[in-house]
Amino acid sequence: MRYLMLVLSTPDDRPPSPEDAAAAPSIESWVERYYGDGVASAGDRLRPPEDAVGVRVRGGRVLVTDGPFSESKEAIGGFDVIEAPDLDTAITVASEHPMAYAGAIELRPVWPLDLDGTGGEG
Repeated sequence: MRYLMLVLSTPDDRPPSPEDAAAAPSIESWVERYYGDGVASAGDRLRPPEDAVGVRVRGGRVLVTDGPFSESKEAIGGFDVIEAPDLDTAITVASEHPMAYAGAIELRPVWPLDLDGTGGEG
């Protein structure tokens, strides 16, 4: 199953303990491991919310607004797409990401659109 791994910055969380900080892997080692073995297939950092643009269509008009948009204190700082046989494996992959120690990771199962009518998962 494919998962979208949202990498969250959580500025109101207290910093990781010295032990957690020392245990956190580097992003380079995480990328080497999971992109190297094919578990992760796409990902990148994202520009901060201030650089975002919102797009909506209302009454036939395209409305564009500058960011930030969220009232949340968390911000999506990046993403990875991973392939895992089950949720427990996806949680293991996410728990080894450095931002699991300093921020948070949100895992979202991908819900295929089933455009070809072959019965995508849902």
